[in-house]
Amino acid sequence: MIATALLTLACGIIAGQFHHTFGVAPILGAILCAAFFLRPRELFMVGLGGMLVRDLLMGLSLFTLVRFAGIGLVVAAIVALKVRPNLRSLLTGLLVSSPIFHLVLAVGNWATGTCGGWARTPGGLVQSIVSSLPYFQRSFVVDFLFTALFLTAYSAVLSRTLVLRRQEQAG
Repeated sequence: MIATALLTLACGIIAGQFHHTFGVAPILGAILCAAFFLRPRELFMVGLGGMLVRDLLMGLSLFTLVRFAGIGLVVAAIVALKVRPNLRSLLTGLLVSSPIFHLVLAVGNWATGTCGGWARTPGGLVQSIVSSLPYFQRSFVVDFLFTALFLTAYSAVLSRTLVLRRQEQAG
């Protein structure tokens, strides 16, 4: 439970350091990686709790509810996909979760008028979605790099652990 709370705080603080202007939010990569170790309930706590910490640091708004919806759907997708610690599984998780998150943010932005003043018409919705594509691209690349870095570190630690176990068994 303490590890889940610490991971929740870390996700929120890290997400709070990256402003939406840059289109970088490695929280999706962090949630993907956390899926290796956490039960679904804990994963929801980390994702939603991390967003709450982020918004408490940055300021609560109506858009906080939009972010909660996006992260909730992302975690649900990751749980449904049963993401495992291998590149194929992580890429699948990222290819599913990243568009979900950014589509929810774009629709939420259109509905609340938080970041743009698009008309509340089908054309305005399309404009909101199209204008979010550069953020989606940058975020996807950063999430991929973060996830690949984590998978590399995870593999190195796992390999080292296996070597140490074999040495203990042999000696």
